[in-house]
Amino acid sequence: MELLPRVFPSWFPPTGADQASGRALWLDVMGAVQLGLGAGYLLRAHVVPAAARILSAIPAGDRGSFALPDPRIVSGR
Repeated sequence: MELLPRVFPSWFPPTGADQASGRALWLDVMGAVQLGLGAGYLLRAHVVPAAARILSAIPAGDRGSFALPDPRIVSGR
């Protein structure tokens, strides 16, 4: 949406006192709103459930500790 005023400047004539186009400003605002809504949807629909699944797969006793290999096991013999 932000590229339209740059690609087709004749569609967005400067109408404001500061030579800004109301149409271009509207597209910038709506582009930011749509990006925010899309990011919120992806976060809520995909990231939060994935994080919940990952955290629920970790047993409560093992949280915070790392599983290290047993140093007494000698491999290759």
